[in-house]
Amino acid sequence: MGIETTRILDEIDKHTARARRGDPEKIRESLAAIRALCDLLLEDGMQEAPKPPRAMPLASTETVNRPQTVPSAARMQEEGANGDSLFEF
Repeated sequence: MGIETTRILDEIDKHTARARRGDPEKIRESLAAIRALCDLLLEDGMQEAPKPPRAMPLASTETVNRPQTVPSAARMQEEGANGDSLFEF
């Protein structure tokens, strides 16, 4: 983390105090600053523990890239079959 969490929380406390004693425009500015500080904390917290990408085994990538070949076999002749299609029966 680039900036300590306690320092950001202290800044949020300062802006909260300003919002409580300020006029409506100061309140709006303080709330926008608080939102930005909270987003900073949340984004930084999400980036703290990135999960390393899983490496695929080399053997499986080779099998994916190789074309599959089918050995040619003699056709079966069955009684009652009426064509070459699988859907003709």
